[in-house]
Amino acid sequence: SFDKSAYPLLAIAYPSGVIPDMRGWTIKGKPISGRAVLSQEMDGNKSHSHTARAQDTDLGAKSTSSFDYGTKSTNTTGNHTHQFGGYINSYWGDSNHTSFQPGGGAWTQAAGDHAHTVYIGGHEHTMYIGPHGHVVIVDADGNAETTVKNIAFNYIVRLA
Repeated sequence: SFDKSAYPLLAIAYPSGVIPDMRGWTIKGKPISGRAVLSQEMDGNKSHSHTARAQDTDLGAKSTSSFDYGTKSTNTTGNHTHQFGGYINSYWGDSNHTSFQPGGGAWTQAAGDHAHTVYIGGHEHTMYIGPHGHVVIVDADGNAETTVKNIAFNYIVRLA
C-alpha cells in the first residue's frame, strides 16, 4: 500500500491506495473491450467447436431367447345378470304384445360363466437393427479470445 496524500496522482490510478499483488498474474494492457483497469480476467480458451461422429456399426438381426409359455386359461367369474323395467302382457286383437314399464323387477338370464384356454407355446422374436450411425454434436465453448490469468493495467506507472 502507499500513502495516497503523498502520491495523489498515483491515488487517481489506484484509489484504494494499493498497487495490486501481481504474483501469479500476467499484465495485460488496458483492453479495447472497455474492461476496467485493475479488473481481473481468468484464463480460458477461445470459443471453438469440433465435429464428431460415432462410428457406423451393423448390429444385424438380434433374437430373444426361446421360452415356452405353455397353455394359459382364464377363470370363470364372468357370470352376471342385468335388471330392466317390468313388463305387462296385453292382448291386442289376435297378437300377444309385451310392453316394458319403468321401475319393474325383471332380470336377464344369467350368462357369462365360461372360460377360455389359449395355447401360447414356445416362441422367440427377431428384430433387425442393421447398419447405422449416430451424429454426435459437441457444443462450442470458450471465451472471445484465448487468455491467460491477467490483470488489466496501464503500462506506465510512476510515483507522482
